Amino acid sequence: MQQNCIQVKNLSKTYADLTAVNNISFDVRAGEILGILGPNGSGKTTTLKSILGLIEFDEGTIEINGLSIRKKRSEILKNVGAVLEGARNIYWHLTPMENLTYFAGIRGIPRKDITDRAQYLLESLELADVANKEIRQFSAGMKQKCALACAFIHDPSILLLDEPTLGLDVEITRTIMEWLVDVVDKEGKTILITSHNMDFVESICQRILIIRKGEIISHETVKSLKEKFARKHFIIDLETEPHQTLLDSISSLGTLSTGNNSLKIELETVDYLIPLMRALDESGIKMLNFRSVENDLEDIFLEVIRGEHNENA
Repeated sequence: MQQNCIQVKNLSKTYADLTAVNNISFDVRAGEILGILGPNGSGKTTTLKSILGLIEFDEGTIEINGLSIRKKRSEILKNVGAVLEGARNIYWHLTPMENLTYFAGIRGIPRKDITDRAQYLLESLELADVANKEIRQFSAGMKQKCALACAFIHDPSILLLDEPTLGLDVEITRTIMEWLVDVVDKEGKTILITSHNMDFVESICQRILIIRKGEIISHETVKSLKEKFARKHFIIDLETEPHQTLLDSISSLGTLSTGNNSLKIELETVDYLIPLMRALDESGIKMLNFRSVENDLEDIFLEVIRGEHNENA
């Protein structure tokens, strides 16, 4: 059984009249990637900053590797890396190598070990060719990779990432995703991530917390979420817009939406497929295409956030 390396119990934080986090509890197991999803203002970043001891939370306890963040923060942070608010934790007028050397130095890494560690990170994150160029010249994705490298320079066992792929293109996102999975698989690292990128989260996270208005409303594995909430929709492309007679005849079969000469329907039961096809045939409208699509993680997330299936873990 995996040991819990982060334990959050009954965490609460209020700003004036706003309750940012309301009595939440969860754990992060050693060697896993845990994702935290939620709309803007749901409390994701406040939770990460509380874990790092960057803000003073009102109630609850946070322990990392058995140590209290309130009592042993300096000792804890020796084994934790973080990237918050984009790539702001690096110096843009320095090069990647200069940044890595600087952050290694303030982390107390012996000078003789810095070059090898920095070179490893530059190569694994595909930054070796630009190691001596000023970061201010880089794209957002390149800056983010530099930020990750600096957060990892002291070889922490735990990495906390706040929206690591925000605004990045597909290629850079894939590079970061593959690198994170690699350090977990090969080095046994533990990663806690907040993100709005559902494809990214689904690809790398074993478990997901969904937070709404400072409260955890779902805490499950990606697999169990999909098994519980995934539903099959049927999308029917038509030659013309569906007329009201057709819509009325199939509205009782399931949840229905229309647009661009197409119908999208989630049937209450697969048995309704026969009356659906019969109604389409009788409508006189030519059917161009008929396909089934299962809910993806984004559909499930929106369904949970809207409270249609609100279940606490």
